[in-house]
Amino acid sequence: MPGLAPLGHRQPRVHHQVAGAVDFERGEEALDIAWTAGATLLDWQCDVVRQGMARTETGRWAAREVGLLVARQNGKTASIEVVELAWMLKEPGVHILHTAHEFQTALESMGRLQGLINSHPLLEDQVDSIRIGNGKEWIRLKNGSEIRYRTRTKSGLRGFSVDRLVIDEAMIWSKASQAAIRPLLTTAKNLQIWYLGSAADAEVHEHCGKWASLRDAAMSANPPKNLLWMEWSAPEPPARTDDALADIEARAAWRADPNTWAAANPSLGHEVEPGYALVSHEYIEDELDSFRNALEEWEIERLSYGRWPSSHAAHEPIIKGWSDMRNRSPRLTGPIAVGLELSPDRRRWVFAAAQRTDDGRTHVEVGWPESSPDGSGLTNDQAVAFVVRMAEAWDPVAVVIDSRSPTAVIVPKLIAVGIEPEKATTPQMAAWSGGFLDDAVAGLLSHTDQPALTRAVETVVKRDLPQGDFVWTRTDDGSTAPMIAATLAHGGLVSFGYETATERALPSAGGRRSTPTTPTRSSDLDLLSIGF
Repeated sequence: MPGLAPLGHRQPRVHHQVAGAVDFERGEEALDIAWTAGATLLDWQCDVVRQGMARTETGRWAAREVGLLVARQNGKTASIEVVELAWMLKEPGVHILHTAHEFQTALESMGRLQGLINSHPLLEDQVDSIRIGNGKEWIRLKNGSEIRYRTRTKSGLRGFSVDRLVIDEAMIWSKASQAAIRPLLTTAKNLQIWYLGSAADAEVHEHCGKWASLRDAAMSANPPKNLLWMEWSAPEPPARTDDALADIEARAAWRADPNTWAAANPSLGHEVEPGYALVSHEYIEDELDSFRNALEEWEIERLSYGRWPSSHAAHEPIIKGWSDMRNRSPRLTGPIAVGLELSPDRRRWVFAAAQRTDDGRTHVEVGWPESSPDGSGLTNDQAVAFVVRMAEAWDPVAVVIDSRSPTAVIVPKLIAVGIEPEKATTPQMAAWSGGFLDDAVAGLLSHTDQPALTRAVETVVKRDLPQGDFVWTRTDDGSTAPMIAATLAHGGLVSFGYETATERALPSAGGRRSTPTTPTRSSDLDLLSIGF
């Protein structure tokens, strides 16, 4: 009874939407362009375009990261090709990097986008040049927009910058490749990263860590506010019992149930042209039969019932006893050092300050200007203005940044207003990360238990360096940025503060009324809404 068989589900089984999405106009424009080009899209593919291109009230992408997990052959790349075409036409000068693990996969994506463009004279007339060859493929438009296609390597992605990044075959993305790509994103003004892939098999995909971490984040109790995750996967199989034979039969029934197929294959049975569906019930039946000796692999590939790495299940905090160092009314004395950190996605600034207490500890706090209670959405000029306010109020012994971080983008602006920042090298960052950890272990730190800083301390992990030392690992969403900013401030105070004997306490909101031009600090628990 093929006509009565369930069709692929439009709604993803695992779905984390972005709360700040209010403007869906750009997605509708993208779909209009695609239909003008003669593209055929299923409802679920249109939903991906609409939600992925949604914007906030300020015009930024609501989702900084978009994760799309769908079983193979369902047409997951059709959505991103529509998005890419709209980016190029609607945003003159935009630079896009489309990467894949296999060269053939990248080339096929390029061919489909080229086909969309060539399908209509008005679109075809927009093309400036197309290059195919030598592993450096691109499509450039007359308006200055371009998309490049590359495979992911350790070093083959350097030498240019991008505004949008597409990671196809996201279940295979090594840390070395991630490191090679990260510098390309430092100048993006409205960055968005799309990840496309199928379920991970940890026994086959040794580099599925990033893919797994995105999924974990989307399914966590507090998912990132700027992550859109859409996953079509089978519901959980029947739980095991004490009856082994019954378990085998129940698992077989779950595996062969067309409703299970429909949950994991959104294109199942939906015709894209008369008499043809991307995935048919007959195809799955035949495929299941051919995998009868490799059923677990079939469940991963067709049902997206992944074998995910267990390393993402839990994280043991590196710093124990953080809560024991809480001091909500510190007696502060001596010079101040300031640390600055811009998250890799360039969406969140964090400002930290360090100063000694009268009992010999080092007190650290993070804060932001009143206009941005969590540091998100600040422009570089606004960040510089806030640093100027801190410098005028405190005359810090050092304003410190990591020279190899995105924060370095404001160095010329700081110098232009008379502030010469200390630019920490990688060896210095390693020494300061170790020093921060040593002081924490010895109980020599002090803090007011600010939620953002405490969360960062609880989740940060080490990145081991070849010399045997380490630095803190940056997360793209900036969740560990408060930890790094505090480490910079702490390191700056240790390195430059001992030469200064003048006492200069942090301004206290409890002792005087602060003015709009002066950063304030308070002994209250939640300092994030008022800055320092």
